[in-house]
Amino acid sequence: MAAGTTADAEKLERLHRDLLTDPTLQFQFERTEAPQPPPDWLRALAELLANIAPFFSYIFWGGIAVLAALIVYAIVREIVRRLPQTADEAKAEEEVPVPTYRPATARARALLEEADRLAAEGRFGEAVRVLLHRSIEDMEKVYPTAIVPSMTSREISAIEYLSAQGRTTFVKIAQAVERSLFAGRPLTQDNYADCRSAYESFALEAPAA
Repeated sequence: MAAGTTADAEKLERLHRDLLTDPTLQFQFERTEAPQPPPDWLRALAELLANIAPFFSYIFWGGIAVLAALIVYAIVREIVRRLPQTADEAKAEEEVPVPTYRPATARARALLEEADRLAAEGRFGEAVRVLLHRSIEDMEKVYPTAIVPSMTSREISAIEYLSAQGRTTFVKIAQAVERSLFAGRPLTQDNYADCRSAYESFALEAPAA
């Protein structure tokens, strides 16, 4: 019985020794440090969120209600806009005056001076084109949504912001430029003088009552 106990002890010791020398097993572990507590501001934020959490559902449904109200308002507004106008409403809308385009005096004088310099050099076609292109630029600044780059001179002459005199002046200058560019007919001093006179009358003289 004693011999068996000794043999078992030796066997157990041998197995323990083999276990300790087994390279696939690890018995020594590095000491891990305890995690640092979160900063105060993070704890405060967590507490705030925890306190207002019961109200999140009210905020969510309140936002849904506001969004639904805006959608209903937009739909109702569009329906009302499409309804036939009464006679009084139509008359009031028709009586709203449309502001007509008229270049600033200083701008018009500077433009005429620039065109006159080109005309003095015999460059009558360029002088008339300056009158046309600068006029279009001025109108684009005043009515940016009324004129787009793809519009032709004829289309621009039809915009509602031009008075009858302004439309006549613009058409006269545009036709002269078209003759020069597309028909290949050089403009003369008389052609320039005609366009200049029309522009000066429109831009600098008081409109007829």
